[in-house]
Amino acid sequence: MLDLSVHQVRETAHRLDGSLAGVLERCHPFLVHALGADQARKLTDPAPADAREFLARLEPYSDALPLPSAQLIEAARVARDIDGLRVLAEVDFADLNRTLAGLAPRYRPISHAEAHDEAVRRHVDLGRGTLIDRLRWARRAEFDARRPIADWATTRSLKWITAPEEWALTVDSADDGLLRAVVEQALTARLGASAPGKGEGLAAMDRLRSHNHAVITKKTPDLVALVKAAKRPLPAVLAKAAAAEEITDLLDEAGALDFRELSADDVVGWLAALGQWPAGMAASAEPQAHGLTPAELDRVRNAAEQARIERAKRKRIITIGERDFDIESGDFTELASELRRALESGPPLGGSTRRRWAALKPIPPRRAASSSGGRPGVRVDGERRLSSAQRSAIGFVGEWYAYQWLREQDRATDETSWVSGNRTHVFPGPAGDDSLGYDFKVGSGRSPRLYEVKATQGPGGQIELGETEVRAAQKYSGSDRWRILVVTSVLDAERRQVRMLPNPFSERGRGLYREEGGALRFAYRL
Repeated sequence: MLDLSVHQVRETAHRLDGSLAGVLERCHPFLVHALGADQARKLTDPAPADAREFLARLEPYSDALPLPSAQLIEAARVARDIDGLRVLAEVDFADLNRTLAGLAPRYRPISHAEAHDEAVRRHVDLGRGTLIDRLRWARRAEFDARRPIADWATTRSLKWITAPEEWALTVDSADDGLLRAVVEQALTARLGASAPGKGEGLAAMDRLRSHNHAVITKKTPDLVALVKAAKRPLPAVLAKAAAAEEITDLLDEAGALDFRELSADDVVGWLAALGQWPAGMAASAEPQAHGLTPAELDRVRNAAEQARIERAKRKRIITIGERDFDIESGDFTELASELRRALESGPPLGGSTRRRWAALKPIPPRRAASSSGGRPGVRVDGERRLSSAQRSAIGFVGEWYAYQWLREQDRATDETSWVSGNRTHVFPGPAGDDSLGYDFKVGSGRSPRLYEVKATQGPGGQIELGETEVRAAQKYSGSDRWRILVVTSVLDAERRQVRMLPNPFSERGRGLYREEGGALRFAYRL
């Protein structure tokens, strides 16, 4: 309770003279709660002229109020809101909420839903290991029978354990007893029966899942070789390029990774249970079970390894003319020499008119996606199949041709114009900066021309801008300073072209681009 002297009460009245409206607003529900709506209205309507008058009106009812009159006024002054005043006045949370509900729409009940949700989450987090073990004991029989537990990922998350909705307006603060009760109720509702309180020793989830993931990763190549050596068609999951990851995801969805340590035979057994093992083939990882010798398996493994090596080699090669270049090291010295030779012996890059804009056709907005989903019509020219090394090399080739084009088209172009990181493959001096939002800066005046280069192996039709490029394009959208140089068929000397496109955000570019899957990808039509 608030112990106030006469002096404090007078000081309170003095301070309240300028903030009485807020005090009345906070006090009114408590007056209704203690004295009824009619009496509360008489005490506050008309509004008292000052705090002294309000105190005088409340004095006759002081004993019926949750706090003596002066203390109630002081508490209303210091409280931040009605709930704060409720705490100071020690009024029951649910009781006051019933009063507030009857004062709608001027007042609304106080909700503690957010605090209850946080309390439940903290309680669950503290007991997470034990709760998951209880769930594992409850679902272990399904695992042992190799029956997929379809909802296991959701069950394991424990996100379904939440505070009851009715708590929001009736429970002030959830204590441990209430929290334990709500957890037990949620477990029972989820399982359809009480959750076991004890059971056999279980391995820690993180160690168990890590072990099982490692087993799958190690044994998957052997399982692929086993099926091939048995001359059976590979099931879909084993035929994937990332088969180990696919199997891990498949077994994880079925709840197969969280109960016991898996052996290679267990993995095969689960694949068979999930329809991802050849029909009629024994559910075993042992070659002898399929009448196979180690030599037969080795032949299949060697062929697979050779295919893998060849795929990896293709990912670090680009071809210019009839020459292959291994670009894994990132050293493009020989590549640049070949580009120079090819340019000197091939068709010219530029046209007869300097810096002529490409003649883009207006492109209509995309129609709504078809019922099959996806983004129909989006063309990526095969670029997504490239390795990062190949993308880097193609980006360099595009910028190299863009530099040659600019040298032909704009006399102000020299080696200092090339400002991206790729300049270091050709010129000494500054290393370049890939965060500028453009690759070339031509001209030394107050308004240099800025060029962002986009290279593609295909005929073009789509560009993708990075975040720094979008920021630069938007910054210079009020002029034609920021442009795009698209180098199409970049590795084909006979078809290669360099075209200058306007800024998608500029007046010149309006209506000539269409956003594809977000503001960073644009389609255009030549």
